[in-house]
This record gives sequence, structure tokens and C-alpha cells, in this order.
Amino acid sequence: MNNKIFSFQNTNTLAQALTNKIHELEYQSKKGTKYPFGNNEDFVGIGQMILEFFFSDYLIQRGYPNKETQIKKSSDLVLLRQRLLSERNLADIALSYKIDNIVQVGNQINLKKNPKILAETLKSIIAAQYYDSGYDLDHLREVVQPILKQVLDKGQAVPLVELKQNPKSAFLEFVNGCTNLKPKVSVEWKKDSFQNGNPINVYQVQLELNNLLLIKREGVNKRNTEQLVYREALKRLKQIQLNQSYSQGSQNQPTKTQDKESAEEITLLDELETSIIESSQFFQFSDLRDSDLSLLENQGTLGQKVESLLEQFAL
Repeated sequence: MNNKIFSFQNTNTLAQALTNKIHELEYQSKKGTKYPFGNNEDFVGIGQMILEFFFSDYLIQRGYPNKETQIKKSSDLVLLRQRLLSERNLADIALSYKIDNIVQVGNQINLKKNPKILAETLKSIIAAQYYDSGYDLDHLREVVQPILKQVLDKGQAVPLVELKQNPKSAFLEFVNGCTNLKPKVSVEWKKDSFQNGNPINVYQVQLELNNLLLIKREGVNKRNTEQLVYREALKRLKQIQLNQSYSQGSQNQPTKTQDKESAEEITLLDELETSIIESSQFFQFSDLRDSDLSLLENQGTLGQKVESLLEQFAL
């Protein structure tokens, strides 16, 4: 494990990256004074742009887009980037780095594993590293590449066509092309308790298609939950159509549709060679705990604590 990927000259910048606005407001409410480090709101958008740049940079350097591959156009690359740099994927990576141990969310402990909070904190750390390194893009590439490897790994088992497509558009196009049925989609919103009685928003998305399909999913992110439902609906509908074709004895007569489906099974693993990024280049905040970064009045104290802990990682 390369524990020196993240290194900060000004550890107060790291402290800001780890601080959600909820924490800042709670501190100011309790102490009656301004929180010394600010919050990571500005870092989030910058970190997103950095990830998008290096994701595109990685693929472009390997010859994409390329008309001879499944990533034919620049728009394919954009769709692929949007799908893989998702909140869920980035949150999973943040968990693998143990960022939930140190993200600052005040007393709302349940939010430490909230996908949105985790993804935003990971982006913020990347942005903070950009500023702290003096805008050193070569160093930043070393920081981001292990993250990109994990992102690409998550997409390797999924057909590229599925990665590139918009789940809702793909489902509606398929339904309109093979049936006269109209899907019925409903979204319900409710407050639910997660930990310590703190309420969180939960969305339940349900899709019905006559008597063929009934799919329900719940999640804290409305858009992601809807995409899961449409993706599952499309998968089931294709399987139903395939079963009907077999029952009619058409399995021995390959069609253009079947040939197209075979092409769609080409995965990211078939297109990309990601082994160039060593799997050893991962960083974990496994030794940091929330108690190490609790509310402190002295700005220097927190900076010294973070610096000391980072030094421990490098041993």
C-alpha cells in the first residue's frame, strides 16, 4: 500500500476538505464563534472537474474515442464517464479508504456512511490535494489514478452498451419498439430513521408494465434509484422476449437483433487494459478516528493532529 499518495503541506486544507457544512454550522451554533477551517462545499465541484479531466485523459491517451471500438465518439466517452464516476461508485471507494472514519458531520453520525457525503468528501480531498501541491498535475495524476482503477474495475463486468446508455431512454425505446404497453412509474418519498434516530430521505420507485413487470427499489438518491429500476426493467423485458423467441422455435435462426446483442456484450474489460495502474497504490485512512478530529477551538491543534497522523501512515 502506498501511503504517501496523499501528502499535505498545509494540513488545515485537509481539515477543510473533511468538513461538511453541517459540521461547520453545528460548531458555530454550539461555540458561538466561527469555525476556523470553513467547509468543503467549494472543493466538491473542483474535485469533480479534476476526476472528469483525468478520466478523459486516461482514455484519450489510450486511443479513445476510436471508430473501430465500442467507444466510437466523444459522446460515448462522456456517457461512460458520467456512468462510472457515479455517486455510488465514489462512495464505495471512499469507504475503501476509510474516509467515513474522519469525515466531519457534527453529531449526525449516521451521515458518515451516506453515499452523497462520502462521494463529496472524496472529491474534496482530491481538490485540496490540487491546491496544496501547488497545482502539480503530475502529482495529482498519481493521486487520481488508483481511484480511476477502482472506477474502471467496477465497470469491467458490465457490457459497454449498458454503461453508455441512459437507462430510462433505453427502456422506453425498447418498450415502444416491441409492445404497445405504457409503463406506469411512481415515486414515493418518506422520512426514515437510520442511526441514532436521525431522519434521512428515502425514495421508493415502482415500475409496472401491465402484468409483465413489477419492480420496486428504495434508495437515498432519487435519480440513482430510478436508474436501477429502469435498468432492471430493461434486463427483465429482454429476457422475457428471449424466452418467447425460444418457445417459438426461433433459437436456431440467428437474427440481426441477436447479432447486435452479442456485440453489446463486449465489456470494458475487453476494451481497456487497466493493469498499468498498480493495485498497490491505495491509501486508507484506517488509523484515523472521529475522536482524533473532534471539534477543536485551536486551528493549529487540528493541523498538528492531522500532520502527526499522516506521518504515522508514512512509517
